[in-house]
This record gives sequence, C-alpha cells and structure tokens, in this order.
Amino acid sequence: MVLTQNYWTLCKIDLTSSDISGSQKGYRQEILSDVQQQFQTIAELKELSSQDDRKIQATLLSYFRSQNSADSNPLRITAGLSLRCYISHAIVSACQKLVQEFGDRYRVRLRDVLYLVLTDDGKTKNIKHLQENSQSSYCYFWEEILINFNPEQSGLWYWTNFRTRRHPELNQTLWVEFGLSLATPWAKLNDIKRYQMKNLSRQERDVVEVFHGVYRRDRREQGARGKCPEPSESQLQEMRNRLFPRGIVYNSSELFEQLIAIAQSLQEQTLSLEEQTLDPTETSGSSDDDFAALIKLLQEHRDQSIMDAIKEELSQRLQKLQKGRYRELAHNFLPSLRLIYCENKSQTEVARQLNMNNQSQVSRILKLTQILKQIREQVMEKMLQILLNQAGLNSSQGVLDPNALDSLIEQLTKYLDETVFIEATKEISAGRKYKRMTSLFAEKMRYHLKYS
Repeated sequence: MVLTQNYWTLCKIDLTSSDISGSQKGYRQEILSDVQQQFQTIAELKELSSQDDRKIQATLLSYFRSQNSADSNPLRITAGLSLRCYISHAIVSACQKLVQEFGDRYRVRLRDVLYLVLTDDGKTKNIKHLQENSQSSYCYFWEEILINFNPEQSGLWYWTNFRTRRHPELNQTLWVEFGLSLATPWAKLNDIKRYQMKNLSRQERDVVEVFHGVYRRDRREQGARGKCPEPSESQLQEMRNRLFPRGIVYNSSELFEQLIAIAQSLQEQTLSLEEQTLDPTETSGSSDDDFAALIKLLQEHRDQSIMDAIKEELSQRLQKLQKGRYRELAHNFLPSLRLIYCENKSQTEVARQLNMNNQSQVSRILKLTQILKQIREQVMEKMLQILLNQAGLNSSQGVLDPNALDSLIEQLTKYLDETVFIEATKEISAGRKYKRMTSLFAEKMRYHLKYS
C-alpha cells in the first residue's frame, strides 16, 4: 500500500527550473524528509487505503487544528506541512490546467501565473501563528485555503483548484496582462456594469434585464454566494415567459445560447473611452476657416501640454508614494514606468525584474488608469486656457459666449480623445493585445522617462 508523494514533497517557485525537454516550468519539488518519515504515523496508514485522500486530509487537519496540544507539537507542525505539500501540488495542477486551456490563445505560460499562487516557502508555521496573523496585511495562499477548508464538503484537491481559479491577483493578472477573464458566463451576466448595458442592443438589454429579474431573485432567496451556476430549465422557462410580452421569442436552448453570446461580448468590452470621430461638418457656429485655425492651434500646443502634464503628474504621484503606505516601493515607480513604456515589459515582467512580490504590487504603485485620467484632465485644462487666451476665437466681440464655450470644450474633448487618449487607454487596458506602446501619449511618456 503506497501513498502519494504529494503529501511530503513541496512544490516551490523557481523561475529557473526546467523540465526534461528544456522548457521552463517555473517550480521545483523539495522532499521534506521529516514529513515523509512521520507521514505514515499521522495518516494512520493501517486504517486508510492509498486512494482515500479525503479521510487522510481530515485526519491531518484534525491534528493541525488541534487545540489540546502544545503549539510546538511536532505532530501538529508535521501535519500542517503535509497538507501544505498536498496543496502545492494541487496549485501547480490548477495552473497547468489553465495554461492547457488558454495558453495557446492568450499566450499564457505557466511561469506567468504560478508565482502568484505558489507562495509557500516551506517555513514552519503552527496554527497559533496562523491565527495571530490572520488580520495582517499579507496572508499566504495556503493559509487562506486551510482556514476555509471543510473536509466534509469537498476534497482538498478540488477545494484548492476552486480557490486557485478564483484567486484575486491571479484573475487580475490574467485580465490586465493577457485579456483573459475566468469568470463564468453567468457571473459576467450577473455582475454586468451600467456602461456595458449601454453597449448592448435593445433586445440584448431586454434579455439581460429578464435574466437579472429571475436569476438575481433566486440567488437572493437562496442566500447564494460565490460561484454562479448555469440557469436551470425552470429559470429559463420563466425568462422566456417574461420575454414574450416584449415580443422576444426563444426556446430554452436558443435563450441559453443567446445568454452565453452576450456574456462573451461583455469580455471584449473594456473601460476605455468611447471612440468618437471629430467631424468638422457637425461643429455648429464655426466656419471652415475657424475650424482649421482651431485645429492648427491645438496641434501647436498639444504635445507640449502633454509633456508638461506628464512631468507634473509623475512628480506628484512619486511624492505621494514616498509619504504613503507603499513608500517602501516608491523607488520602483519610475523604473517600472520605464520598463513598461521604454522596454515594452508587462507588469508581470516588471515585478519579476525589479524583485517585487507580484504583479499586484506593480499595479498598486503605478495605477496607470488613474495616472492617465489625471494627465488627461491636466491637458484639457492647459489646452482650454490656451484657447481662451485667444481673444475673439469664437466671438466677434472678443468674448466667448456660453454656447460657444460649450462648443469649444466639446471640440477640444473630442480632439484630445481621438488623437491621444483613446489609444493610450486601450494600450493599458487591453492586456497583451498591444505588443508595443505606439500611441502619441506613450511616445511622450518615453521621452520624459528617458531625458528628464
């Protein structure tokens, strides 16, 4: 009778390790000899079959969570290490499945995601230490798994896989860096945002509204939390009944497919600015000559306004970091920006190169979306002031009337968004879709980072 070595070999992150084919795998296995020697005693091998993982886990967990023995009890410590070994293998397996499922399409490699969740360094921790640090700012992933694990409800392998696929930093990295969302279609529909609804057709909005009416009601009544399962046949039937008065007719299969199609379209939407076209023929109160003069003036001052705004915002951001909760990471702020804008590195690669814990740390100190928003506002203010300083630009009396001012602001907004900020927003929100930062904004950012 042989027990799997998963209970006494710990998978540890190692970005330099390779498999027999020479491919990088991102981790290595370390045998914990003390755990291996004591494992048979802990697991009460004579009463267990090698396949009865759940009973083994329950036994180990009872030792690990025991309140009757000293915190330094070797049996308790070894039981915890054994469970952590098992968890580490389950985490690797979950990440391997993700790569197998999405790697080719989204160019995700095992090493890109493994370091986010395979965080156990093998150092001994007992349950008292775990409890005392449960409110600390950082919690190891294995701690989260064991704290919430109930062997009566599921096996540890399944539970670890479940928690891995829902790991916040893992999901954030997959979305930000690779444009991949792991949320189920039903979770996407259940959590649809207002801006996403606006981009749907009238019929699609009707379908989503009816879905919410039935699906959300049932989840509230059932007290359901967490995973969003697919709708039942009875739910689909009720949705069909509600759609019929709106002139929308589906059978259950068609409605099911339509819901999935809408969910898939939601994944393609981002929080980027809406693309708008600057059309001089739609500009009221301006002649062709006035419009041409306006564009010329904008072009003359736009680039310098961007450079000035970048300088001011980055300086303010750095000062804020140096005084805030992430002050120990402030020195990585400008180097991170240089790696992203000058060397086309992803945030994951930045974290690795600057020896930061993970991509989330990079994201927290940079906040690229926030930086871009602030720079956009500053450029708008600078450019508007320049235009307002041009006496009589839209008024023969030399004073801008309210209607002309509104028109001017609208034209300026469209011009800057179309020529600068729409593309810049897409670059930082579309994951790996953009191989290089090629927007005008990125060009100005590179210049500032290289020469200032």
